[in-house]
Amino acid sequence: MPAIAQRRWVEGVDMNIKEKLEVRLVHLKPILKAAGRSIEVVSVESPSVTFRVAGFCSGCACSSSYKESLEELVADTCPELTQISFIEE
Repeated sequence: MPAIAQRRWVEGVDMNIKEKLEVRLVHLKPILKAAGRSIEVVSVESPSVTFRVAGFCSGCACSSSYKESLEELVADTCPELTQISFIEE
């Protein structure tokens, strides 16, 4: 399914916002899983998106780094989403 979703993205077929974000995360998920971490799009209700993140340090440099990276990913993929929140586990 991810390959199909990725192909649809490349061809410009209309996808919903959550699908667009999932396509952008598909390559990161196996890498994060190998490190005991995960990212999931929990909800999208424009202009808000909520991610569930697990296995990341809280309050250290890597914590702000992954948040900044996700904020950039959202801005590049779905600029209409301007409120980004995280559920940290």
